[in-house]
Amino acid sequence: MLSKESRPDSSSQKVLLVDDEEQMCDVLGEALTHMGHQVVTAGDGREALEKIAQNAFDIVITDINMPRMDGIELIKRLAGDRKEIDIIAITGHAMRYSYTDVVSAGASDFIIKPFTLNELEAKLTRIIRERSLRKELEHLAIRDPLTGLYNRRFFQRIVRKEALRAIRYRHPLFLFFFDIDHFKMYNDMKGHQAGDQLLVQFAELLKSCIRKDLDVAFRYGGDEFTLLLPHLLPDSAMSVADRIRQNYNLLGLTPTFLSVGIAQFIEKTGAVDGDIADMIRRADRSLYHAKHDLGGDTAFFDGEKPE
Repeated sequence: MLSKESRPDSSSQKVLLVDDEEQMCDVLGEALTHMGHQVVTAGDGREALEKIAQNAFDIVITDINMPRMDGIELIKRLAGDRKEIDIIAITGHAMRYSYTDVVSAGASDFIIKPFTLNELEAKLTRIIRERSLRKELEHLAIRDPLTGLYNRRFFQRIVRKEALRAIRYRHPLFLFFFDIDHFKMYNDMKGHQAGDQLLVQFAELLKSCIRKDLDVAFRYGGDEFTLLLPHLLPDSAMSVADRIRQNYNLLGLTPTFLSVGIAQFIEKTGAVDGDIADMIRRADRSLYHAKHDLGGDTAFFDGEKPE
C-alpha cells in the first residue's frame, strides 16, 4: 500500500464514508486518511445526503444495510442528482445483492465483506484514474486548445446558466463581444505563429482583467472573444471595456486594436432562450457598429436596459 507521503497530490479525493457501524467507520476512515484522502463519515443514507448538500465530495463509499435510508436508496439518489460523485458499495450480504444489482442502481463498483484494504485501494485507484480521464476529456471538450479559454460550445451552456441565475436573483448580466481589428494584416506581416501568440496574449489579458470565479471569458471563434459579466453595474460596463482596450494597446501589437460590443440581458420574450438570442444579436450589432461605423479601437453599448 502506498504511504500518504509517496502518493501524488492529484490522487487525493474527498471521500464520504457511510456506515452505521462506528468501528467500521473508524477503521476505514483511518486507512483512507493514510492513503492520502480527506474523509468525512455519516451513519446512514439520510445523514449522507445532508452532508453532501453542504459539501462537495468526489467519492462515496457506502454500506448497503443501514437504518433510515439504506445504501441502495442512497446510490439511486446520488446517481440521479449527483452524477459527478463515484460510489463504491460495501456489503456483507453477498447472496442478497449482486454486482449487477448495485451497479444498475448507479454504483461505480462493489466490494464484499470481508475484504482487505489492498482490495479497497485497488478499486479506489481505478476509480481515481477514470475520474482523471473524464476530467481531461471534459477539459478538451470545453476549452480552446490554443488559448485555454472556454470555447463557443461551452459558451452556449454557461450563458443559459447565467441568464437563469440573473432572472432568479434579479441581478444584471452583460455580454461583451471583442474583435481584434487588423488581425489578418498582423498574421500576414508577422506569420501565423506570431498571430497565435497574439491570441494567447489577449486571452491572458482577459483573464487578468476579470473577476475570478464570477466573470467568464471565451474564445468565440477565430479572433473573436466574449465575456459574460454578472453583477456588473450598468454604468461600469463601458469602463470595463475601455480598461481592457487600453491594456491591450499597451501590449504594442500594432497594427491591431480592439472593437467591443456590449449588451445587457433583458427579459423580453417570456422564454430564456429567446432572450439570450436577443442579447447575442444586440452585442453582435454593437460590435459591428464599433468596428465599422465608429472605426474600431472603441467600445459601443447598445444602451437598451430592462424596464
